[in-house]
Amino acid sequence: MLGAEGGALLAGGARRLSAELDRLGRDYGLVIDPDAIVGDLPVGLQQRVEILKALVRGADILILDEPTAVLTPQEVDGLFATLRRLVAQGLSIIFISHKLAEVLAIASRVAVLRQGRLVATRETAGADRAMLAELMVGRRVSPPQRVAAAPGGPVLTLAAVTRRGRLDGIDLEVRAGEIVGIAGVSGNGQTALSALISGLALPDAGH
Repeated sequence: MLGAEGGALLAGGARRLSAELDRLGRDYGLVIDPDAIVGDLPVGLQQRVEILKALVRGADILILDEPTAVLTPQEVDGLFATLRRLVAQGLSIIFISHKLAEVLAIASRVAVLRQGRLVATRETAGADRAMLAELMVGRRVSPPQRVAAAPGGPVLTLAAVTRRGRLDGIDLEVRAGEIVGIAGVSGNGQTALSALISGLALPDAGH
């Protein structure tokens, strides 16, 4: 509400903007409590606030830079549903991302940048990830050659490892010649796990 006509500190302006936010929320599927504290909201709803801030000021174009970087798959689906609704209402959206599958899923047309230059524009209906990857790097991208390998014995074992408030009953085994990937949204224990594995922290239970 800050900076809008009427002012957030004037009751009339606040009421008018609350009503406008309610309308936009219903029209575009962006319903949110106008009295919520933004810092208390999860990331997906904070993003919704940013979109509403643009819409309430009459924006015709939204520029979204890596908008799915910190969203869960369910939040990505919700964002894409919102974007499709916005486009159906006449807005234009520039969606910047390195996630080719998402670009192909949401965009009508894709522009490819390489070393700061526009090198190609394609209709997404006739594009695929291999084509876009080739345009991005300037050469054909071949899939990596898979070499069969038999992993060796364990080099790292975690058994029922717990750190209060951080990790709960973690079991993990890494064998020689293996790559083990660990995925999770920021704040879900990765830092505590890496500190434990590297010896910077000790478990409260387990070994």
